[in-house]
Amino acid sequence: MADAAVSDQSLSDLSDPTQINGAQAALSGCGVDGDVCAVQRLKGQSHESWRVDRRGAPPVVLRIEPARGILPPYDLPAEARLLQQLVQAGVPVPEVLGVCDALDSPELAGRACIVIEWVDGEVLIRGQLQARAARAYCDAMRRIHTLNWRAAGLDWLPTPPESGPALRERAEILQRLQSFGVANLPHIKRLREALDGRIPDDCEPMLVHGDVNFGNFILAPQTSPHSPPQVAAVLDWEQAHLGDPLSDWGRLAAEDLLGNLDLSAEARQIMTDTLHSYGRSEHDIHYWTLHQLYKHSSATGALIVLRGWVPDQIAAMYEEPTIRLLSR
Repeated sequence: MADAAVSDQSLSDLSDPTQINGAQAALSGCGVDGDVCAVQRLKGQSHESWRVDRRGAPPVVLRIEPARGILPPYDLPAEARLLQQLVQAGVPVPEVLGVCDALDSPELAGRACIVIEWVDGEVLIRGQLQARAARAYCDAMRRIHTLNWRAAGLDWLPTPPESGPALRERAEILQRLQSFGVANLPHIKRLREALDGRIPDDCEPMLVHGDVNFGNFILAPQTSPHSPPQVAAVLDWEQAHLGDPLSDWGRLAAEDLLGNLDLSAEARQIMTDTLHSYGRSEHDIHYWTLHQLYKHSSATGALIVLRGWVPDQIAAMYEEPTIRLLSR
């Protein structure tokens, strides 16, 4: 992965014997060879992810299921299976090098982990997104959504129940909000009330990534300044499912409302044009933006438990974007 995905861990931590020994045990549990010489924690909220350097061998990424996390449940072996099938289908994803259903080391006992290749390149979160990179991103999104998932053997993924994927997930979101004690924050209540009685139009289920933030897309190193950028790998598939592809676009729209996207005018137009190429109604686009802002607030609510945030911190993040969205 690109260096922008690396945490601010100090250089002295790279050779910490405890972390190196833990990584060595995890690699061995996954059946991956190599003498670990350095480890570095990578950014990310879902799994515990590490870059692992090996003497005389390429670096790899070690992903370990969290003891507790933001959006459970987690199933790394299932994600590894998906990655292996996506590689066969021609989707740009990292190669899976090893899988362990349950580690037996004392510190990580019972937690699953996978080892995947380290992909060189630049993550899209570095600087303002320009038109050519936006086009590469949109092309990758379309490639995911239009994949013939039946032919790719992905019919084992979660499928929409009779009530539809939107209603199913809303029930799960409410349960999380209640468990974090933020279900009755004013902005969350307004979003929930706005969603009540609304559902998007039915569509043919497609492969949905579930976490399409720019940090999960890596651009391949360019061989020439004139060659168009290409996505080398799409990361973090733990929320992948079969459903409405507008849920991915709604996630982007929610991030934009929260001020988390830095787009040039040309990049924004390319993304808007790509979204409209799906041929869906403004009602559905607006619905999935509401839905994903609601879901985003539940993920942030987990920070109360994980990092000691107070509800007022979360309310301050969402109040103005919620008002702006509901005024449309």
